[in-house]
Amino acid sequence: MGWYDCFDFPTLKFTREDEKGKEIWRVLREGGKFVCCSWEAQDDLAWMEAAMLRYFPALLQDHEYLRRRPIGMAYEKAAGYEIIFKAAGFHNIEIFKETAEFVSTDEEEWWRQMNHVGWMSIIKRIEQDDITQLHKLKHAIFNDLQPYKQADGLHFTKTVFYVSGVK
Repeated sequence: MGWYDCFDFPTLKFTREDEKGKEIWRVLREGGKFVCCSWEAQDDLAWMEAAMLRYFPALLQDHEYLRRRPIGMAYEKAAGYEIIFKAAGFHNIEIFKETAEFVSTDEEEWWRQMNHVGWMSIIKRIEQDDITQLHKLKHAIFNDLQPYKQADGLHFTKTVFYVSGVK
């Protein structure tokens, strides 16, 4: 659902009136609890961006990349949701965080996941411009992934936050 349409998470300020929070508060019965969550940290996506920039620095001149950067990463912050919840009238606001290890069975599965979280259009453009360059890029990235490889696959850590509030 998100609140990007009315809240700027980097500055922690509303950019316009929030209708969603008020509507959620309105339809909950007294004592009802609302919980939302978002990613706080996604090590695999941060790693992918660093690797892409290391091997393909031309990305820093790519308008699509710059517009969507960081690709696949959530911009929301728990502190922003706390402000949103308070403004909507919620109380007993709590923030929980959970960190877990996510495992991709192999490099190819991990590569497909990166494509699905937002890298596909850029990777397709590199492929269209020079398929050999894409193969070199992919090979270099797969080599760099080896420290994350364990017997059952590639391991990366992700942290999610949950914010809850009571009407």
